[in-house]
Parts: sequence; C-alpha cells; structure tokens
Amino acid sequence: MTQSTDHEGARQARDSPSNLQQQLRAFDPFSNIYLADPYPFFSAARTAAPVFYSADLGYWAVTRYSDIRRIFQSPKLFSAVNALDPIRPVCPAAAQQLSKGSFRPVPTLTNTDPPAHTRARRLANIAFTPRRVAAMEPFVRDLTVHFITQRLSSGRADLVRDFAWELPARVIFRVLGVPDEDVAQVKAGSENRLLFMFGRPTNKEQSSLAQGMATFWRDAEELVEQRSQEPRDNFTSDLIQARDGDMPTLNAQEVATIIFGLLLAGHETTTNLLGNTFYQLLSHRHAWEEICDDAALIPNAIEEVLRLDSSVISWRRQTTQAVEIGGTPVPAQAKLLLLLGSANRDPEIFPDPERFDIRRANAKNHLAFGYGAHMCLGAPLARLEVRLVLEELSARLPSLRLTPGRTLDYQPNVSFRGPRSLYAQWDV
Repeated sequence: MTQSTDHEGARQARDSPSNLQQQLRAFDPFSNIYLADPYPFFSAARTAAPVFYSADLGYWAVTRYSDIRRIFQSPKLFSAVNALDPIRPVCPAAAQQLSKGSFRPVPTLTNTDPPAHTRARRLANIAFTPRRVAAMEPFVRDLTVHFITQRLSSGRADLVRDFAWELPARVIFRVLGVPDEDVAQVKAGSENRLLFMFGRPTNKEQSSLAQGMATFWRDAEELVEQRSQEPRDNFTSDLIQARDGDMPTLNAQEVATIIFGLLLAGHETTTNLLGNTFYQLLSHRHAWEEICDDAALIPNAIEEVLRLDSSVISWRRQTTQAVEIGGTPVPAQAKLLLLLGSANRDPEIFPDPERFDIRRANAKNHLAFGYGAHMCLGAPLARLEVRLVLEELSARLPSLRLTPGRTLDYQPNVSFRGPRSLYAQWDV
C-alpha cells in the first residue's frame, strides 16, 4: 500500500521560512497533496505560524491544541454560527434550487450558541441517552457478524465499499427509524451535502448538489411528520416528544434539522473512522496482531486512531469581537478554520505525536469529537460501532492485511477525511 505524501516538501518548508510563508499564503486544502496527507503541512505550520490567514479561503487557520480547545470553550468570543456554512458562497442558481425545493433547516444544534444551543442539546440528550446507545450493542454486533459472513468470505475485499460504507448507515437508520432500503438514497444525499457545505464545487456542480440536498431535506421532514403521527421506539419519536420542565419543546422544523444533520454525520464520519482505523492498524501490523491477541486493547486503539488520523480534521467558528489567538491579533467577525488534525498531533500535548501507539496514555484527550458544549452527540455510538467491528474482525480474520500497491483516495473537502477505498486480503 502506498500513499501520496509530500514529506520532502514539508522538510523544505521547515528549513526555509520563505518557502513556508509562501505555502501558508497559498494554503489549499483541496489540493491533491494536502488531501492525500495534510499532516506534514500541519507540522510545519504549527511550528512556524500557529495562526495564519488564507486569503483564498477567507479563513484564519488555527493549528495548536491549546488555542483550539480555548475556542471550543469560549462561545461568547467564538461563535458556532458559521459551522455549517458552505465554504464556497452559494451561487444564485443553487440558491434558486434550494428555494424551489423548500429547503428550510434552521439553526438548532451544530451552528447555534447558548442559550439556544443549551435548550436543543438538553432535549437531544433526553432522546439520545447512554441507555439507548448501550441497547444498540446486540444489534450492532449481529449486523457486524452478518456483514463479515456475507461480504468478507472470498479472501479479498474493499474494506470501505464492501463493509464500512453501509454498516454505519444501517446502525443510524435503526436509531432514527429509517427503512434499510433507503441506504443508497441517503448515502447519495449525504455526499451531496458534504460536497456542498465542505467542498469547493463549481456553480454548475453546486446547483446540482443543491437539488439533491433539497430532496434529502424533504426526506427528513417526511420522516419527522410520520413519527409525529405514528410514534415508535426510536430517536426521532423521542426527540419530538422530549420535555424538560418549562423549556420549550423542539418544533417540527428543529427536529427535522437535527435528523437532517444526523443523516450525514451519523454515518459518514463513522465510515471514515472505520476506514482510517483499518488503515492504521493494518499499516502498523504489530498493532493489529496485538489487538488480535488482546481485545482489551481495542478501546484505546480507537482513541489513538481518532487522535492520529481523525475522520474530522477541521471545524469552524467565527469571532464575535477582535481577539488574540496564539499571540496573533484576529479581527471581529473573522471566520476560523480549526485544524483538529493538527491539534491532535501537537507535541505540547502528545509526546512523539507522529507515532501510532495504541497504548498511549492520553490518547483520549484528542479533539476529534470537538470539546465542551458542542461535543459530538453521536460519539458514544461511533465508539461502540468501531469497538464491536474490531472485536469481531480481529477474532475472525487475524490474517487480515492490506493489499500492496494501492493508493488511497480522499473526498475533496476541508473537514471529513477517510479513504474512499481500502483493499485488503486474508487467508481463507
């Protein structure tokens, strides 16, 4: 297995301040080199320019752990209002498609600040309880065994397309109450939304993506309407019915917005996390052999993958006033790109940060799921899914190994990262 990298370019950047400044000015998270391996750039920038402005993107990039954690902890200074804004402004044709398709989500969870966020999150937590997540374990384990038995029987497979692509979608479908036969439709809708919001599509592409996103939104609205009329034992029904004292309940539009978000984040990030986990464990063969011998190592191995090779490498915030970040003055209303993938390899927090160590004592201190009030709602479910997959795969396919000579390919966007394919083989 080979992976396109630019480690030599990163070395030259560190050796030459003028080269680095040129790279910072030309920062392009959509370039093939960056998409293949952004970590050499993160390392160079974190050392020389912990905060820098990208005129091309219109964002201030933040690279260090302590700065990013402070930003997550300070909503009065750093608003989440732009967290889901399209990286590229919506063109008139795309805006027309959204309007024509009755696309009307409202700020609810991810892109709100207290007190609005506090209300929505408390009600979401009432519906998405630890008990609900724990109750999913038998289903997830049975589904994993079924996928292994049915899809990993020939001695070779694409671990992403044949396995990790659908399994997390089937899990979140069970949580939300979506029929299994909608997997392909929802996956297509998720890709539309991911590229629209986090990619850099042309006007023509953006218009087409907007049409697909509007369809995806109407599906979420329809699900909420169905569960309002016919409540069932699932998260959607519980979210509609969630109560907390005199706190106003969520209206149908707010519930649909949360469901719309989970129909992307609830499976795409886990698909990417599974792909990254397979890649790291099988690239570091000793680590795979260790978890095959001792399943108790699996939970911390997952945290180390989240740290070293997160499925979300950046997130966004906006300053509410002029502020200093890492010694750099940043103006009010500035858009921030928080480079989580860089923070998770900050040597100030993680000794020898480029090394993959499934026994790392503080691996769980990563920022892959965010931090503070906006900590990822689905983090416990994602951890459960990956743990059960690794338990079953390591027990059944200990000879699993990467197929040599394959190059990894990643979706062109600023935030979500995981291989689109990962070829492997094993002894039958």
